[in-house]
Amino acid sequence: MAMKNISVCIDMMFSRYDFYERIDAVKRCGIDTIEFWKWTNKDIDRIVALLKEKEMKLSIFNIDSKDEQLSYDLSRGILNDGRVEDFLKALEESIPVYKKLGASAMIVLIGEHKEYCAENIYKCLEAAKPLLEEHDITLIVEPLNNIDRVGYSMPYAAPVFELLRKLNSPHIKMLYDIYHQNMMGDFSMEDIKENIDLIGHFHVADAPGRHEPGTGNVDYATILSEIKKLPYEGCIGLEYRATKNDEETLGFLG
Repeated sequence: MAMKNISVCIDMMFSRYDFYERIDAVKRCGIDTIEFWKWTNKDIDRIVALLKEKEMKLSIFNIDSKDEQLSYDLSRGILNDGRVEDFLKALEESIPVYKKLGASAMIVLIGEHKEYCAENIYKCLEAAKPLLEEHDITLIVEPLNNIDRVGYSMPYAAPVFELLRKLNSPHIKMLYDIYHQNMMGDFSMEDIKENIDLIGHFHVADAPGRHEPGTGNVDYATILSEIKKLPYEGCIGLEYRATKNDEETLGFLG
């Protein structure tokens, strides 16, 4: 039986396999959902066919653009710069891919190397609301730690939750990455409980190291047990670099 609500990032995990073979590798572990980063460097039709063949689904992927410069900028984050037109262009490009994949959400990053500007981020996301509502698309905004990603404009959860409350849209949520928040000393189960309605996806990796749970200092047994008690129906995404074969690292899921 497939493990419910577990999603595997195949850009990071099962890397000893060819990219497309990773889908079957995930399925063999009893997990029926994958996720990945960029869509522009992948054969989306092939992925759709493989998911259908294996009776699997895709949870999330990154908003992207076939414009190479914009694609690069999106991978660093453009919301903080207030680049509304570029953001909407990438969103419009990504929506058909979202629908083809039957995705549940798209990741958007905040930005780097500039002071956090909530006004700019609000302006971008507010401008996206009509498209998101029209197409029933969910965006998830992701804080990243500023140790691995030096200069990331907003590595903390609370200001992002505050911004999402102000936006007040069921189509815009947060990707709560337990690894990133632990790296910042910012992880809080109380924050998660208070804002669970604003969380669209979780990411899991131990800290430090970003390896599988059990290799660092994070008490994943307790955290995942607590999340299971909450009114949360999204995925727990596995996004770590395993220190051994990925298949051997899933014991923490119970």
